[in-house]
Amino acid sequence: MEFEVDWGQSGRTLLNAGDIWVIPAGQRCSALVRGDTMSYCQIAIPDRAIDTTPLVPRINHWDPLIHQLVEKLHTVARLLKDSAAETFRLLVADSYSAAPPRRKERCRRTLYAATRSLVVAYLEDGLDSQITLESLARLADMSVSNFITAFRAAFHTTPYQFLLDRRIDRAKTLLLATKQSITDIGTSVGFSTPNHFATAFRRRVGVSPREYRASR
Repeated sequence: MEFEVDWGQSGRTLLNAGDIWVIPAGQRCSALVRGDTMSYCQIAIPDRAIDTTPLVPRINHWDPLIHQLVEKLHTVARLLKDSAAETFRLLVADSYSAAPPRRKERCRRTLYAATRSLVVAYLEDGLDSQITLESLARLADMSVSNFITAFRAAFHTTPYQFLLDRRIDRAKTLLLATKQSITDIGTSVGFSTPNHFATAFRRRVGVSPREYRASR
């Protein structure tokens, strides 16, 4: 790969799977790859997401955590994707800034009993819909990062795992108490595809939805 940048020496370098470039806003760079085909993922992070703290530019940097998070963002369900995106934002702000940002934290970092009840009711009412971390944080009147921390402290799990447990519990009830098809049950508790439902159910229960229904 031949590369040219504004902030350092240009030249040639070998490519490795998972290489990361950190390109601050306003900086120029270009690259030319010869030979084998290269695919890449580009993620743009708004200044406001990292408190406009200047980033340190890097080329061919290796960060396995960022690599894994990018893969998660591409494949996982919406609520888990929001959680991974928030982790990604905090990682970039903390690890690639010229100086660690001073975040504006809201005073409250605890889910009070009334708020916990409200969040649980919201999750249970929305089992068949797409629920985002932003909507949950707004409901609790907290920032997303504070909400994640407060939720884990209150329920000893993540919002995604909590919602997944509720969906599986509802699915178990429907499998035993109704004659709905397994596909319809999966859809009614928020799984986008029958395969996703079957995989998640087996991981939680140890058997497939069909086997669970037949064994009771």
